[in-house]
Formats: sequence, C-alpha cells, structure tokens
Amino acid sequence: MNFAMCDKLIFEIHFKECVLDFSKFYTLKIKGTTFTDCSIVAVDFMSADLTEVVFDNCDLYKSEFGKANASKANFKTSYNYTIDPTKTKIKKALFSLEGLKGLLYKHDIIVK
Repeated sequence: MNFAMCDKLIFEIHFKECVLDFSKFYTLKIKGTTFTDCSIVAVDFMSADLTEVVFDNCDLYKSEFGKANASKANFKTSYNYTIDPTKTKIKKALFSLEGLKGLLYKHDIIVK
C-alpha cells in the first residue's frame, strides 16, 4: 500500500495486528501513530515525520528510515530494525538494549 499518496491534510491512522510489508510512508507526517503487533518488513519511511510514533512489538526487517525524524519514537519492543543515526533523527527515541545492534550495524562491530 502506498500511503504516501493519501491526502496529507486529513491523514491520521493507527495499526494493530496488520501486515504492512512493502508499504510506503515516504514524506508523510504520521506523528503519534501507533503500530501494534505489526509486520513492517521493507517499508519505506524515508523523510517521514515519525515523531512520537510507537512501534510496539513490530518486525521492522529491512525497513528504511533515511532522512526521517524519529525523535521521541518508541522502538523498545520492536525488532529487526537497522537505523543509521547519522541519517535519521533519533533524539530521545527509545530502544531496548537488545536493539542496539540495529543502530550500530554500519560500524561493523560486534555486540555480545
């Protein structure tokens, strides 16, 4: 689904137990949106406003966050994400200790 084609003035949505694989949220402002128990594989969040978005127990494998604003977003219970902190704003975002490898992947280091 290409959500980027939705009317941006009236767009507000929340997801629960959804399969959103290969969807596009490119450049959308989805501040405060919740994703609960969703499959979010290979989703395009590039340049999106993800401020205060909650990813609750979501699989974010291969999803792209380049140039997105994920400030204050909550990734604490989600998994399989890879986010480049040099290309994505993540100030005050929440991550679990287990999820740190998704922030450090680019540096080719091993965390055990």
